[in-house]
Amino acid sequence: MGKIITTVFTFSIEIPFEEWVIFFDSKEASERLAKFNIKPLFRGKSYKEPQKVIVIHKSPEGNMQKFFEANGSWIATHGVKVSTIEVSDWV
Repeated sequence: MGKIITTVFTFSIEIPFEEWVIFFDSKEASERLAKFNIKPLFRGKSYKEPQKVIVIHKSPEGNMQKFFEANGSWIATHGVKVSTIEVSDWV
């Protein structure tokens, strides 16, 4: 088994956080993440900029990229401003 990577995403959303989080916490989202062995650790919004979101996941190395390749257009239809996504990986 490869390395386990913790990935931090920050991005802006086009809808209120309270609407976006319903999508993020949905059964469908959980099932899509599970297919890639991705475990959400934290999601929240900026205290000062409520349209800015942080999401932290843990997954085997390379699985987040595979997930986004398979689900990127689906994510974009749920209020995420894809062009604002910033990613950093941590071990």
